[in-house]
Amino acid sequence: KMSNAEIPPSNLVFLLDVSGSMDAPNKLPLLIKAMKMLAGQLRASDRVAIVVYAGSSGLVLPSTPGNQKDKIVSALERLRAGGSTAGSAGLRLAYQVAEENFVRNGNNRIILATDGDFNVGPSSNAEMERLIETYRNKGIFISVAGFGMGNYKDDKMEIIADKGNGNYAYI
Repeated sequence: KMSNAEIPPSNLVFLLDVSGSMDAPNKLPLLIKAMKMLAGQLRASDRVAIVVYAGSSGLVLPSTPGNQKDKIVSALERLRAGGSTAGSAGLRLAYQVAEENFVRNGNNRIILATDGDFNVGPSSNAEMERLIETYRNKGIFISVAGFGMGNYKDDKMEIIADKGNGNYAYI
């Protein structure tokens, strides 16, 4: 375990799937619990933003210092599942937010949390991979956390993490 003094500041963007398929006890409620635990580890030098996607995407929480835990937790607790899964717009917005708040020599990372039913909408998988690789080359990485059971797209989640110089875990 590294001490907090050794860890560079983080610029995190939680990209959270709030589509209708996430409306199950082992999906959105578990995702919220996991993100609250992560938020509890943040320091004042860290920043977190929350982007959600379903039928459309949106910024739920602008980039916020990690020591404003009440504000972060409150934004997480307001999340509700509903709508279709249009991940492409959410992914683009998450990268835009990460780039706007880029921390030189820091950990600039998107954390995609989804049940794996990640539809890229009008864009193709190849276009999505190019987008992820472009931002990886700029120093913004993406890690993926999968939630729930059933309609899980393991292969797509692994590709996203691999192309984005991140890691992938199933929760």
